Amino acid sequence: MSKTIVITHSPYLNRDVYVQYDNKEAVEINIISNNQNSLLGNIYIGKVKNLVKNISAAFVEISKNQVCYFEPEKENDIIFVSRQSPNKLCEGDEILVQVSKDAHKNKRPFVTANLNFPGKYVVLTSGNKSISMSSKLSAENRAALNNIASSFENEEFGLIFRTNAKEASEEDIFKEINQLKNEFQTVKENANHKRAFATVKLGTPDYISSILGLYDQSNVEKIITDNEDYYNTIKEFVKKSRPEFLSRIVLHNDNQITLNALYGVDSDVKEATNKKVWLKSGGYLFIEPTEAMTVIDVNSGKAVSKKKAKDTFLKINMEAAKEISKQLRVRNISGIIMIDFIDMENEEDKSTLMDYMKSLVKPDPVKTTVVDITKLNLMEITRKRIKKSLSETLVDNNES
Repeated sequence: MSKTIVITHSPYLNRDVYVQYDNKEAVEINIISNNQNSLLGNIYIGKVKNLVKNISAAFVEISKNQVCYFEPEKENDIIFVSRQSPNKLCEGDEILVQVSKDAHKNKRPFVTANLNFPGKYVVLTSGNKSISMSSKLSAENRAALNNIASSFENEEFGLIFRTNAKEASEEDIFKEINQLKNEFQTVKENANHKRAFATVKLGTPDYISSILGLYDQSNVEKIITDNEDYYNTIKEFVKKSRPEFLSRIVLHNDNQITLNALYGVDSDVKEATNKKVWLKSGGYLFIEPTEAMTVIDVNSGKAVSKKKAKDTFLKINMEAAKEISKQLRVRNISGIIMIDFIDMENEEDKSTLMDYMKSLVKPDPVKTTVVDITKLNLMEITRKRIKKSLSETLVDNNES
């Protein structure tokens, strides 16, 4: 399966977008934030403003105008730059923190003392000292990687092995872990020479983070953009970490056809942002994100006549399941998903639909679990939250 990454402007959204195509079909769409003040991933020397004991939380200033919410997961793992007491976290302490969530509506940004340093194969963590593996790795992969991990067991940092690690040689993994270890050490050393509110390290742009897990795979055919700034940033990033992939980065400058038109980007974006998605049979999906979950309603529309309705319900539901598995990924829908399929009385048909949906979500790079069909005939699915959904990102950008 060949992959192409397209980064271009969407006139439909008036936003720059990142689209991943697998065999010319859009499987992931991300809006590139127009909020130049995004703090996500940045590492600061924060100053503890006050402690709230009844909710086991604190507020940490990362600048004179920016206060963040902080949950001291394990006080022993906090990296102190300056402290008031050797035994506990106090107001006025200066600590290293990383922004884990940007501000949203009336909510403050979240910061964590568990600093993350992501690589292509591994994520180094400062607070969580354990060794863990992606759930997508097989038992055989885990056994091989555990042998590598044993060489790095320590009390200073932990490691999370990403799915891409299964494609890497031991030499490449050792090299990357040592690079991340040096990066962590540099951050700590630099912090010792800075004062409160200093930015110690800037986070990686979203579109670079998305590429991070992809460009080292042999089936990535090209990364193409018509924006020279993106082109240069991607080149600099790849040059440092994987120079052999430089030839796959392409700057589109054809005056005869735009990059958007060449790949049909706006058409894919429209489909991924519409609540209504038509099925070939004449039925349709209605996708409604809410605060607590995402609700998907399957409607037969004009797909069946009353006379043959029962005979074709399973067929329409199977078609809907295939489209839903695609939409979950392309819209990056996460958390709890409740699907109201067309009611079927036959228990065997329900079981067939469940098994089919499980097979459809299995290839999803994000962990997705088909839980059950409830007594109200609603299918419940959970999908791990890695980053904001397409709809959430669009709301945030419209408000910024």
